[in-house]
Amino acid sequence: MLESVPATMTARPSADERRVRTFRVVAVATVVVCAVFVALLQPSLFPADVRQSASGLALVLSGLFLAVSCGRGARMNEGRRRRSWQLIQVGAVVAVTGNVWSAAAGSDPVTSPSTVSDLTITVALVLCIAAVLTFPSAPRRRADQVVMLLDGLVVGGAVLIVASTLVYSELLDETRGNATARFTTLLIPVLDVVLIVAALLLLLRTRGADRRALALLTLGFLSYALADLSFAVLVAQGDFEFGTPVDLGWIIGYALLSLAAWCPPTQTPESGGPGGAGDLPVPVSADVRDAAMVYLGLMVAAAVQVLAGSGHELAASTAVLWLTMAFGAAVRQIVLTRDNLTLRRGLERRVRDQTADLRRLARQTEVLLTSVGDGIYGVDAEGRVTFVNPSGAEALTHTAESLHGANAHDLFHAPDDDGLPHPYDGCYIAEAIRSGVVTTSEEDVYLRADGSSFPVEITASPLVEDHVVRGAVVVFRDVTQRREVDRIKNEFISVVSHELRTPLTSIRGSLGLLVSGKLGELTPKAGAMANLALESSERLTRLINDILDLERIESGTRPLDVAPTDAADLLARSVAEMTGQARATGVRLEVGPSTGRVLADGDRVVQTLANLLNNAIKYSSAGQSVVLSSADDGAGAVLFSVRDEGRGIPSDRLEAVFQRFEQADSSDARLMGGTGLGLTISRGIVERHGGRIWAESVVGAGTTLFFTLPSAGRSGSRSGSTPDGRPGDRGGVLLVEDDDDLSDVLTTLLAGHGVPVARATGVQEALAMAARNTPRLLILDVALPDGTGHDLVAGLALDPRTADLDVIVYSAADVEPHDRPRLTLGRTSFVTKSRVDPTAVEDRVLELLATPPVLPGRGIRT
Repeated sequence: MLESVPATMTARPSADERRVRTFRVVAVATVVVCAVFVALLQPSLFPADVRQSASGLALVLSGLFLAVSCGRGARMNEGRRRRSWQLIQVGAVVAVTGNVWSAAAGSDPVTSPSTVSDLTITVALVLCIAAVLTFPSAPRRRADQVVMLLDGLVVGGAVLIVASTLVYSELLDETRGNATARFTTLLIPVLDVVLIVAALLLLLRTRGADRRALALLTLGFLSYALADLSFAVLVAQGDFEFGTPVDLGWIIGYALLSLAAWCPPTQTPESGGPGGAGDLPVPVSADVRDAAMVYLGLMVAAAVQVLAGSGHELAASTAVLWLTMAFGAAVRQIVLTRDNLTLRRGLERRVRDQTADLRRLARQTEVLLTSVGDGIYGVDAEGRVTFVNPSGAEALTHTAESLHGANAHDLFHAPDDDGLPHPYDGCYIAEAIRSGVVTTSEEDVYLRADGSSFPVEITASPLVEDHVVRGAVVVFRDVTQRREVDRIKNEFISVVSHELRTPLTSIRGSLGLLVSGKLGELTPKAGAMANLALESSERLTRLINDILDLERIESGTRPLDVAPTDAADLLARSVAEMTGQARATGVRLEVGPSTGRVLADGDRVVQTLANLLNNAIKYSSAGQSVVLSSADDGAGAVLFSVRDEGRGIPSDRLEAVFQRFEQADSSDARLMGGTGLGLTISRGIVERHGGRIWAESVVGAGTTLFFTLPSAGRSGSRSGSTPDGRPGDRGGVLLVEDDDDLSDVLTTLLAGHGVPVARATGVQEALAMAARNTPRLLILDVALPDGTGHDLVAGLALDPRTADLDVIVYSAADVEPHDRPRLTLGRTSFVTKSRVDPTAVEDRVLELLATPPVLPGRGIRT
């Protein structure tokens, strides 16, 4: 069996991490080896032959190590860097070859110097100088290049003065021979001085990631060159011998050069990345360091000149060097002063330009704030007003000056309905400042200066600066006119609900009677026209219903009667409601696995499922199936699905079908019928429950519509009881309806079954008729000329004979859940005229009359 391995055990270090680790190991090993040879070269510890052998071995090994290290450095770099490391590698090989040759020939540097050894050392120094001079550096401005050259001139002059005072004077004093002898004696020391100057210049002109490696490179060349110069002086004086601590200069120089090749690049702000110098401006600290190095070189040269004296033949050339260095330092200062002056003037110009831009931007921002029609104000961290635009000050009937510094919460908020001040902790201003919460489209009531109030819609956002909330910005809009529009719209909806739905119900019922033949047979042509009129009236009714439903859902005026309900019950109810339509089109409705229990308004969920089934049936062919199912997803929600085998929906229309009046194909509106609002209403219902709805489809293979509802936990066992019947000698049906046409339709339908119908048009008339002859069932409209259905039910509840009366509330508008108890007596059904036609009411009346009534006080709602 395989065992999982922790990610920390399998993760490999990056290339940069491996290079750092390797460098540390090599550095430690190099320090240890150098320490061993330092001990071996101590005259007080070992005899001369041992020290000489150790010195020769160390020079050969360190040279080979340098050659190998430079080869690695060449492989790890590219371009000019690779070429520079290759030149140092070749120089190391040439130097080691010269040392081996000198040791094999047995030459003595004092009595019998080797020409081959001197030649190889000369070639190696030339190669190293070329490598240092060609090492790439960051591109510089022309002024920086001039300063760098002047720095090189001053540093080189200082080195030459020190060398001429300490080294060349001794060499010239001991080499008084011909010009050739003087040339060969002075050549290698001259190259050493050039190498020192070139290494110092390399360190001065390099920035960024290479600086640490080049610092080791410079120290290595300095160590090697100083050892060479000491060797030249001691040879000229006849005091040199191998195996002394002087040899450590070469050994340590080789070691430092090798470590430079192993040194990984460092990521610095000025480098721009590993291995590159970047093109960012040179830091001030680097300029100070370079200037300090230049002037320190001058001071060291002056100190050496004064302390060591210059009473030799180089005095004239030394004076020329001093004049050159002084001239170089002066020109350097002039160039820097001119460059600084140019930069200062450029910065001043940029500051002026940016200041003008800022003023222009500030003016534009001020114009924008001034031109915005909505009110805008800002507050600091304490909630005090820091600015307000003219529109905001005008809406509040204050001046901008009087609002500045005022507490926005205390000044703007109107008291709550109970007259108490609105608490600051629950204010959107406090939430924005303390928690950084953005509040959008929240409604509030603001106060004007005269104490009057007006409704506003606000958006509050935190004012963030450097990741710290400094205050808040609030945008508010006077919505008085919008509220008035909403009121007019609600009145219109109310009018449509009652004045349009009721006549449409009468028209549908009358047309249904005509089509059914109960009023006499129609001619084929008249029957076709009646059918067309019936279908059109039903379509118009559906459109009105959908528009009103959508408006109530979006406005939130339709409360939800939320209760725990088994998902299986909701699926069964929706299938029972849509079975007739499915049978008429030859489509099979199937209920698949159905688990879960939801916390929802059962009627609204059934309406959603009916809408989804209606779509699935319309787009399915005869013989195909539509499958409903539900499942608890284990995450606090129940997933419902309605799957059909129809033609499917294109992928680019899966979201659009949930918009108003949108269908999968624009031609479907005429071919399939429908209003195009069913899915929009379904989405509104689902989202009001806190769920979500979406569609998945494959063109030609069918569509599945999903939606989720909050889970109410597991479904428990349910028990029910059947009420005991109590026969009585009651009359027929009392119809309370003020619309004559609808009353005639219902009376005609029930009369066909021999059911007596007594009609009343108002509350008082109905109470009188019920008192004279107790009805068996009441059909009730809520809106009546002399009162409401609530008044009638309250009056009937006072009489024991009518307290348990079965009721069918047949109203133009949907009866909200919180209003239903006041309309309930015995078994009570709530149906809406635009949703249920008179024939369905007919069926419900016959069903109630065929079953015994319930005992008093056991009224139920359906």
